[in-house]
Amino acid sequence: MDLKVSIEGVLREVCGVSDTTTCEEIIFKLAQAASLPGFYTLVVRYHGKEETLSPEERIVSFLRSIKEKPSNAQFILRRLEAPSPRPGPSQIHQTTILHRSSDRHAPGPMHAVNTDSPKSVSLNEQPPRAASASWNISRAQPSVNSPPKHILHRTLGVESPLSSSDVSHARPTRFDSEIGEYRQLEDQLAYQEREVELNRIRLLQLDKEIAELEQNSRLVSGPDSGFVVGPAAELAQLAAAPWPQLLEANRARQRDLLKERERHQFAVERVTGQLEKAREEAVQLEARVSQELNRLLTSLEAANVTRRQQLRSLSPPTAYPRASTSTSADGVAI
Repeated sequence: MDLKVSIEGVLREVCGVSDTTTCEEIIFKLAQAASLPGFYTLVVRYHGKEETLSPEERIVSFLRSIKEKPSNAQFILRRLEAPSPRPGPSQIHQTTILHRSSDRHAPGPMHAVNTDSPKSVSLNEQPPRAASASWNISRAQPSVNSPPKHILHRTLGVESPLSSSDVSHARPTRFDSEIGEYRQLEDQLAYQEREVELNRIRLLQLDKEIAELEQNSRLVSGPDSGFVVGPAAELAQLAAAPWPQLLEANRARQRDLLKERERHQFAVERVTGQLEKAREEAVQLEARVSQELNRLLTSLEAANVTRRQQLRSLSPPTAYPRASTSTSADGVAI
């Protein structure tokens, strides 16, 4: 897929955009092709809205999510300006020399940026060797006939054509250490600006995700549900809740439950006491029944003994048989 990106009003066409192509790759290729130093971000405009894309955002996936064609969306490569520190006297003199050298020698890449015809950039071609390895930062490399290192100027890919004698009068050698420190501070400032921009892009992405979640929550709740679902609505409901009244009601409910528990516990203790008393009475009754049965058995035995004695006294005496004197020859005795 081909993608058209506007760089300061000039359209450039990026070829070979696939499903895995990220915004960082497109920014890197465009910056290399146009020899653009500094930090850049990719901005898209559609339906009157403007949105900043994160470096890891995939272009094809983003177009699918917004349901737009590449021709209907406008992509813009926007430079992130970083505030520069206040220059000293030697730096002011260096800026003056820089403007003079820029007026004498106009750089080729700047002419290429100001052309009106769109240029195509391929994502598959190799970057030039002179480009820096850092993200969207390019430095001027000294040539064979260039002046010494301490009189080089950091321009947009252009070296100062002044002779070493002129530069030695304009900027003495004792300022070399200050220039090195200034360059280090400038690099640190650029790195911090890049971190700030990445954090800003991350915050924008998080805001976008939160908005999508809230929209999905509203869609799930439905238009006829009668209530709004979302973090803001939940916070509003929590803030509007009468917490003191609810706390007092819960405390009253807890007191009622404690009273009910004490009442039931007293009833259980009373029933337990009654059961113990009934158990003791049952044991005593069993002892009395046992004693009564023993007494009845004793009286019955005594009555039986008395009855036997009475029967013996009332019965006739027993007749004992006579001894037989006959023999077997006389016959049978009767």
